[in-house]
Amino acid sequence: MALKFGTSGVRGLVTEFTDREAYLLTTAFLQHANEATPASKVSVGMDLRESSPKILNAIEHALADHQKEIHSCGVLPTPALAYYSAENNSLAIMVTGSHIPADRNGIKFYLATGETLKSDDEKIFNNYERLQKENFKNELFAEDGTLLRKSAVDKKDAAQEAKDLFINRYVKALAKHSLKGTKVIFYEHSSAAREYMGSILDYLGAQVIRVGRSDTFIPVDTEAVESLDVFKKWINEYEADALISTDGDGDRPLVIDNKGRLVQGDKLGIICSEFLGIEAIALPISCNSGVSQIKEFKKITFTKIGSPYVVEALNTLNSEFKSVAGFEANGGYILSSPVKMATELKALPTRDSVLPALAVLGMAAKRKCTVSDVVDKLPARFTASVLAKNCPPEKSQKIIQTVSNDADAFMKSIIPDAAVWSKNTLDGYRMMTTFGQIVHLRPSGNAPEFRCYTEAPTQAEADLIASKALGKILEFLNK
Repeated sequence: MALKFGTSGVRGLVTEFTDREAYLLTTAFLQHANEATPASKVSVGMDLRESSPKILNAIEHALADHQKEIHSCGVLPTPALAYYSAENNSLAIMVTGSHIPADRNGIKFYLATGETLKSDDEKIFNNYERLQKENFKNELFAEDGTLLRKSAVDKKDAAQEAKDLFINRYVKALAKHSLKGTKVIFYEHSSAAREYMGSILDYLGAQVIRVGRSDTFIPVDTEAVESLDVFKKWINEYEADALISTDGDGDRPLVIDNKGRLVQGDKLGIICSEFLGIEAIALPISCNSGVSQIKEFKKITFTKIGSPYVVEALNTLNSEFKSVAGFEANGGYILSSPVKMATELKALPTRDSVLPALAVLGMAAKRKCTVSDVVDKLPARFTASVLAKNCPPEKSQKIIQTVSNDADAFMKSIIPDAAVWSKNTLDGYRMMTTFGQIVHLRPSGNAPEFRCYTEAPTQAEADLIASKALGKILEFLNK
């Protein structure tokens, strides 16, 4: 599978991310940025994948060849790089594959105005294809695409500055929301946020128990959690109020409540929006429909799946409302307008894992209740998500076509006696039954994976529907 733009950034196999491809993608981005939002500085960072330093090295050489001032932020969460970039009026490039397996990686681009939108990505990719055809700077590389140049590039070490800036963002704004007396397990694994999240919790007064640090990259997917039994064991062992973690690049939160239950990302988004007093929100169509029952939200906009679509919708909402935010089913929270707290919490229009995790802990502390109590007060709609791996695009499309040809038959194979009441093809194939259950099928936009989202009146039913749906998907794959 060749390198391509997915729902957020470029993704592909590590073997496809040669120095030459990384150099050309960077050049393509700079050519677009020079027209869209010219800037002399570029901030760069990476996650903890073994392949990330090499990809970043090729990117830095491209930046140096274009006479850009490079601010090297080291290993850090994607939202921390985005925030540092915004505060320094720079472009930004993050090397990360987020939650996907270690044999893959990716590059995410930020203009001076923030995260690239789909229209930007299209222009960048057009530039990239043109540069490939032109054999741009081909003399710099060996036949296998390896950069021949061995010298290092000049760059500013901005790692500590970026870290301090990001930590202070939350510590100062949430100064009145002490977490003293709150016991939190922080699952570090190979998260790019592991040197950040724990420190923020410490500063806010929480008792932090750090577990599970790994020197090998672990592809944690906050929408398809595979270690729930382990997390529940830790919760019971340490008598903790919650377990907190993130995906690989720290832009999606993972929260387990005091009962050992996963708090789905879209529920975290609802709680965070209530905590901040947000008026208008935007979220993908795959999110929990219970959000429509929250009366405090004056307007709700549903989008296609992917943070660029949410950001685009937020830009429209900003012209109508004072406080605007968005979130995704994976829990990534996008604050699109400043919010007044102990100090002003500035906008950060890209996915963030820290704010929703802190919000659910802060809400529990404010109400003097448990995290599970906060979650249980939300509308009684429950979601689940399952993932079929090693599903190439052509098979994904065939599954969608097969289901759409006879949606009722597919639904009855999962939920006996159920009939499809409504269908939505905004992004993937979403079906609602006459009883209110939802099954949403969607191929990944940047990996050979096929995801299914489900929703029902109870968590047990949502999980059961998801399990049965995955079984049917795997049947289709094996045919």
